[in-house]
Amino acid sequence: MAPPQRRPIEEDTEIDVDDLLHSLGSFRAVLLPVTLTMLLSSLASVVLTDPETADQIARAYLVYLPEEGESEGSLIEHAFVNAFAIVGVFIVATFTIVICYKFKFTNFLVGYMFFSSAILLGVLGGHLAIVLLQQLHVAVDIISYTGIMYNFAIVGVLSIFYQKGLPMSVTQSYLVAVSIIMAWQLSKFPEWTTWALVIVLAFYDLCAVLTPCGPLKCLVNLIQSEGRPLPGLLYEAEVQTNFHSGPNYYQHGGPLPQQASDVCTFTRRRSKPSDDEDEAGDQREPLLVQTTARHSVRDRLHEFYSVYNPSALNRIDTIVEMYEGREKDLWRDLELKYCPPEEEDDNTIKLGLGDFVFYSVLVSRAALYDVSAMWACTVAILMGLGGTLFLLGIHKKALPALPISILFGVAIYFWMRFVLIDFMNTTLSLGIEM
Repeated sequence: MAPPQRRPIEEDTEIDVDDLLHSLGSFRAVLLPVTLTMLLSSLASVVLTDPETADQIARAYLVYLPEEGESEGSLIEHAFVNAFAIVGVFIVATFTIVICYKFKFTNFLVGYMFFSSAILLGVLGGHLAIVLLQQLHVAVDIISYTGIMYNFAIVGVLSIFYQKGLPMSVTQSYLVAVSIIMAWQLSKFPEWTTWALVIVLAFYDLCAVLTPCGPLKCLVNLIQSEGRPLPGLLYEAEVQTNFHSGPNYYQHGGPLPQQASDVCTFTRRRSKPSDDEDEAGDQREPLLVQTTARHSVRDRLHEFYSVYNPSALNRIDTIVEMYEGREKDLWRDLELKYCPPEEEDDNTIKLGLGDFVFYSVLVSRAALYDVSAMWACTVAILMGLGGTLFLLGIHKKALPALPISILFGVAIYFWMRFVLIDFMNTTLSLGIEM
C-alpha cells in the first residue's frame, strides 16, 4: 500500500493523531492472539516433554549436534552454523515461491500449501495430541483418533484457505493452533541453536523485507504488480477505529428500506367509528397497501434512474414487476450496478504466521529456563511489536515484525540470565532483603 499524501504542515498534528490511533488499534487487534500463542506454546514446551522427538528433530534439521564435554565457544559456533543452514533453506523456499508465482504455477503453490497445512495439522498436531494423552494417561482407540485428527486437519485447511461461510474466529483459532504446533516442534532444538536461530532470523527478516533484492520484498512487489492473489498463512484481524463511512448517495441520506412496509405504511379511519373512538380522538392503525407500495417503489426508481441512467426510465414498470415483493434485492442490485463502493483504506492488520511461531519459540525457550524469564520475554516481545506497529502506521509500507521484538526479547533474556538472576541469588545468599 502506497503511503498517503501528506497534507499541509498545519494539519500534521491531526495526521499524527490518526496514525497513532491506527497503531493502537492494530496493537489491540493482535495483542490477544500473540499473547495467547506465546503462553500456550510455553506451557506445551514445559509440560509436554518428549526427548525422543527432540532427538529426531535435531538429527533431521541440524548440521551439528551438541556433544558432551563440548566447550561453550564450540557450541555457539556450531549453533550459528545450524541457524544459517536453516535460514538458507528458508531463502531457497522463498525464492522458489517467487519463481513459481512469476511463471504462473499458482495452482502448484496452492496445492502444496493445502497439503503441507493438512500434514502439519493432522500429523504434527496428532503427535502433539499423542504426547498430551500419554501425559494424562488417557487411552484412545486408533479409529477414533484417526477420525478426529482427519476432521481436525480438513476443517483447518478449509477454514484457513477457503473461509467462506465460516466465522473469522474459527480461522483465527486454527492459525493460533498451527503456530502452537510449529513452536512446540521448533522449541525441541538444542538451547544455543534456538537462540542462534531466532537472532539470525531477525536479521534475515530485516534484509528480506527492506532490501531491494530481498526475497520477501521481491514477492510483495511481484504480487502487487501481477495482481493475482497468493494464499498464505497470514493472521488477519480488523482494526477497530472511530472512523465510519457516510451513507451511499442512492439512499438519499436515509437508510435503505428493508421491506415494503418501511416506506408503504398508511393509515385509514374505520368506516364507522364508534362514539368511544370519537372521544379518544383520531385513532389510526397501520395498513399495508400493495398497490400503493408498488407506486412508491416506482417513484423512487424514477428518481434513481433520472440521476444514474435516464435511458432506463421506460423499463421501470418491468423492473417493478420483476422485483415484486423483493424491494431489498432490488436496491442491493442497483447499488452493485450503479453505485460500486468506493475504495477505502485497508482497515485490517496482517501478521505472518512465522512471526507468531518464532515469538513463541523464543518465549518457550525462556520458559524452559525460568518462569520469570518467560514473562520478561513476553513483555519485551509485546513492546517490540507495539513499536513495530507504530512505525508501520508512520511509514505506511510493509515492515518486518521480527527484528525489534526478537532482539529486544533476546537482550532481556540474557540480561536476566547472566545479570539479574545471579545478582538476586547473590543478594539472597548474603541475607540482604530486597
